[in-house]
Amino acid sequence: MKRLSLLVMLAGILLGIVMVFAFGAHHVVEALLSIGWRGFALLIVGQLVITLPLSLAWFAILPRAKPRTFPVLFWGRLVREGGGRFLPFLPVGGFVMGARAVSLAGVPMPLAAASTLVDVAAEFSAEVLFAAVGLGVLLIWQPHSNLIIPLSCGIGVAALAATIVIAFPGRGTRLLQRLVTRIGKGESQTLGPLDRMAEQFDRIYDRKLAVAAAVLCHFGGWLGSAGMTWLAYNLLGAHISGAQALGIEALLRVAMSLTFFVPGAAGVQEAAYAGLGAIFGVAAGISVAVSLLMRARDLVIGLPALLLWQWLEFRGLRQHRQRVAPGHGASSPSGAGE
Repeated sequence: MKRLSLLVMLAGILLGIVMVFAFGAHHVVEALLSIGWRGFALLIVGQLVITLPLSLAWFAILPRAKPRTFPVLFWGRLVREGGGRFLPFLPVGGFVMGARAVSLAGVPMPLAAASTLVDVAAEFSAEVLFAAVGLGVLLIWQPHSNLIIPLSCGIGVAALAATIVIAFPGRGTRLLQRLVTRIGKGESQTLGPLDRMAEQFDRIYDRKLAVAAAVLCHFGGWLGSAGMTWLAYNLLGAHISGAQALGIEALLRVAMSLTFFVPGAAGVQEAAYAGLGAIFGVAAGISVAVSLLMRARDLVIGLPALLLWQWLEFRGLRQHRQRVAPGHGASSPSGAGE
């Protein structure tokens, strides 16, 4: 399976390279360099601002969460995003990395795992709403597009899945647990015993208003991502409207969801940006530059968060070994005397 994922990723990278040269590599590079350090810094700050409502959604899900937990969840969210984007071949997914990260900062692992999976479900529900808005924009912009029917069917199926998970907690919990166990041994072992996680699921879903608030926070985050798309295009000289940016970003998320099996969305993101940008009247070369710009932004934000997580993991492992070693040393003489 890993070999297949590697082949798919390499094919995606090759596709991305081909697209860069097909649309004029020098034009893409010129567009990227045109924004300058200030423009790139603005994109980084904007993304960090968007992470605030995403972290607030996770905060709302946690029962009796204290204010000091919010910065921990903010960092855990960055780890989740960075792990999913830049470490696609690890035996655990980005959402598991985020749960593990916040557990290192004091959140009990069963609660961290259960709240993460509920947060993922809430984000997916908000993404379905966001995609529906994007479909509405497409209907207005190009009412006769061939994409309308398949997109409508896909969004309808996704909406049904989101309804089962959110509106029927018992079934949703079982589905999420089965998902974890089927993803691989890495996820199930890292998240811990499923029975303890099920208890936390019940506690979380008893607070239905909190889960609904999380969905709204995530929807605000998705709207913010459309704002980032608008900003990136305008920094590159393509003066698109807010509606165009909303349509591009929303339908991009649909494309990314349908191609979840491609590690890191290699090539897929570039192709989707180019195709959707063309639908809304933007040159393909500019759209490819936007995709590369977004990847560079995510790398700058995600890499430090992942390095901090790894440092905490190694520090905890070293401390554990230091605690265990004296115990083994003390037990040997007593065993020999017996």
